[in-house]
Amino acid sequence: EVEDDGVTVIFGDGRKYAADLIVLATGYKQSFPFLDDKIRKEFREESVRARDEHNSCGGDMGKYSIEEEHLPKEHFIISKTRPHLGFIGFVRPNVGAIPPMSELQVMWWLEKMRGNVKTLDLKPGTPPSYMVLGRKYPYGVDYGNYMHRVAEDIDAAPTLSTLAKSSRPLQALYTYCIGQSMVSLFRLQGPYESKICWRVATGELWRVCMKRGFAENCGLLYMTWLSFLMNAIACTLECLWCILTLKKPKFFVRY
Repeated sequence: EVEDDGVTVIFGDGRKYAADLIVLATGYKQSFPFLDDKIRKEFREESVRARDEHNSCGGDMGKYSIEEEHLPKEHFIISKTRPHLGFIGFVRPNVGAIPPMSELQVMWWLEKMRGNVKTLDLKPGTPPSYMVLGRKYPYGVDYGNYMHRVAEDIDAAPTLSTLAKSSRPLQALYTYCIGQSMVSLFRLQGPYESKICWRVATGELWRVCMKRGFAENCGLLYMTWLSFLMNAIACTLECLWCILTLKKPKFFVRY
């Protein structure tokens, strides 16, 4: 607790400390009291319906430790019934920062209003692959997975053929695979392609990767190849299963 003088902090074990600055990092809960009750009700019903569908298919989407105002369903940016009402920057990444996610969300939203978004319809009860497993936030997402799924909708996720066009293809590939999912990497192709971003990817971001040091880069390369091996084994097993069941393999499902 804090004494009346406003600077003396008393800890649980009885110790006292004269603080120069007290920061109340209490967090926040999102709320949209300025929206019409009808809109808020629509989003709430949509979220509850998605949770019930998932649970009916054998899932386990129970209550979260933090209950907040509901976000629209499409990547938590818009609702199909209200495409011109966008929610930017409200998803919570497991790692990474919200500003680059917000920039990509804006790019997605603009293309959505232009009719250029190519989404995939999920089966009822199937949550997006980028959702985190924890129960803290209803809108917690895996940073890299979310960025790629959103970018793929607008053809902004770079392919191997795109990276090979670079004047420094190996640097571009390494930065893309080992670097964080920075927005510059999603402007190498697609509607917001920029030559400046090519220079950033093979210059500034490349130098950041190199400054990690030999040991850290080796560790990241090991994890990359381990992930590749796991996916290769999964694809092989899926092929064998599809041969036995006479089904067409899906391989890489976007989300």
